[in-house]
Amino acid sequence: MAHIFQRKLLPLLLLVSGIATGVRSQSASAFKYEEPKSLTATIYSLDRKTVLFKFSRRLTRSGNQLEAIREYIYPDGKLAARERVVYNSDDLQAYELQVLQTGSYGRASVKSDPDNPARKVLSFVASKDPANGTPKQRSEPLRNDTLTYDMVGSFLAEHWDAIMKGEEVKFRMIVAPRAETVGFRVVKESESQWQGKPIVNLRMEPTSPVIRALVDPLHFKVEKQSPHRVFEYTGRTTLKIKSGSKWEDLDALTVFDW
Repeated sequence: MAHIFQRKLLPLLLLVSGIATGVRSQSASAFKYEEPKSLTATIYSLDRKTVLFKFSRRLTRSGNQLEAIREYIYPDGKLAARERVVYNSDDLQAYELQVLQTGSYGRASVKSDPDNPARKVLSFVASKDPANGTPKQRSEPLRNDTLTYDMVGSFLAEHWDAIMKGEEVKFRMIVAPRAETVGFRVVKESESQWQGKPIVNLRMEPTSPVIRALVDPLHFKVEKQSPHRVFEYTGRTTLKIKSGSKWEDLDALTVFDW
């Protein structure tokens, strides 16, 4: 039974990949998620010996509209997964994820609640195989501190004082392929050095004790000084790895090129 639950719950941790890309650079920016306009990373096997994927973030702006394209690419240049995030100023408008490895797709759009136009909802469309079957559709209220992968870095920087005091910082993450949001928390574990720079080691894990009992936390090395960039993290990624004829969840080391 635990194995069955684990297969269902492990994909929730796909959402943490690319956490660093929401951190703002030191240059002035009109909007919260405008920086970095360009960022790359390398995704290694946990022993650091094998390059598995390359990551890139590219942001474009037209007036108050921002669009971030985040891609995960095999070493041979083949696209494995792509995320697209749309903002209006500092507000999320839409998020979508295409995992080309498996064919899964998910989209979350922020809309007005038909029953109460003053409130916002997240409207989901998701499918494990868009070519076959009817996509899953549902909606839920848009709660405070609901994030996408692209927004987490800025969220951590904004809550840095609380993190340094040892407080738990909680948020909900959009998991588009599952058409839902999932609660997470981040806590400080320790302070150390990374390539000669002072860092803070953070642990990120689900708030649900049931999920937390079945999955390992993720560990991040974050710059202690402003702007609190994430240098690397170890744990579950957005990507999959082929094992025989099956796709399995991938735990890896992601190192960002700041």
